[in-house]
Amino acid sequence: MKICAIVPIAPSEPFTLIEKSIESLTNLDCSKLDFEAYYIIDSGGEDHKALYHLLPPHFHIVFRNDNRGRRAGAINDALNIIEEADYIALFDVDSRPKTDFLTECVRALTEASNGVLASGCRFVTNKENTLTKIVSIEYKFFCDIYRLGRWSGGFIQFNGLIGVSKAAFLRNTVFDERCACEDVDISQQLYLSGSSALLVNSNVGEQAPTSLQDLYNQRVRWFRGGIEGLRKYFAQMAKAHVPIVVKITWFSSLTVPFFSFLLAPFVPLYLRAIRAESDSRTESLGILFGVVGYTCLMTLCGAVAIGQYLTSRKGEWAAVTRSEV
Repeated sequence: MKICAIVPIAPSEPFTLIEKSIESLTNLDCSKLDFEAYYIIDSGGEDHKALYHLLPPHFHIVFRNDNRGRRAGAINDALNIIEEADYIALFDVDSRPKTDFLTECVRALTEASNGVLASGCRFVTNKENTLTKIVSIEYKFFCDIYRLGRWSGGFIQFNGLIGVSKAAFLRNTVFDERCACEDVDISQQLYLSGSSALLVNSNVGEQAPTSLQDLYNQRVRWFRGGIEGLRKYFAQMAKAHVPIVVKITWFSSLTVPFFSFLLAPFVPLYLRAIRAESDSRTESLGILFGVVGYTCLMTLCGAVAIGQYLTSRKGEWAAVTRSEV
């Protein structure tokens, strides 16, 4: 079976982070897979020529010379280049999948007749300050939501659309380059087609924003993606011949985050996880109250996104400061 990985690279990404991405994908267990990787870089190539000396034979670099459609545009261009594949893996430059990630995803897709996208829980790789540790607790919450979706047969949306998909599905799917969040858009198309997303036991690491400004910008964009999803697909989902649990969990996943402050009473359920993230009792208290405050910040981000939508103001994409992991 042939699997091709696509890794979009924005011009702002540091060279060392691309090196670490290549190293991470090289270490994946692909003993039973014919694996190739495509790095789609939004630049003319002058600053990335040294990468050619780092690439294994089955890794490729494609320079786009612009950033049309950003991540969605890069994926569309890569799909036009890849001529033959049974599966397509999508990663970001900061994705750090466990060594068995590809094999677990392919196994799940092979066993599930209606599954077309597989991924695992996320974990934060740059736990360098209190904010990134707070986001790490959020990711543990997301993982519980994924598990609930797997148990109930409900809607599962993997943030960032990091995972492995059947190539036939992606080739018949349009990544809308105007969307604020292509992962939200594709997830909805997936379930409307009668297919489903699968949660596997392997997981994948990624970086959390290291500053409040980066976190705010990212989350406002995520909320814009939720608003777009409700506007674009509400009527289709209401009429679709999909299980009622999918409809309910889809609607909940797009609306509940706007009322994140209501989740604050459930924060004590993650006390054990908070202690595990902390180096001291003082830091535990800081993270605990930080998570509570975080739920209020998310509600604010949702309100800002609604305001942008009602005033027809376009959300601006902003580069996130990266850590060297």
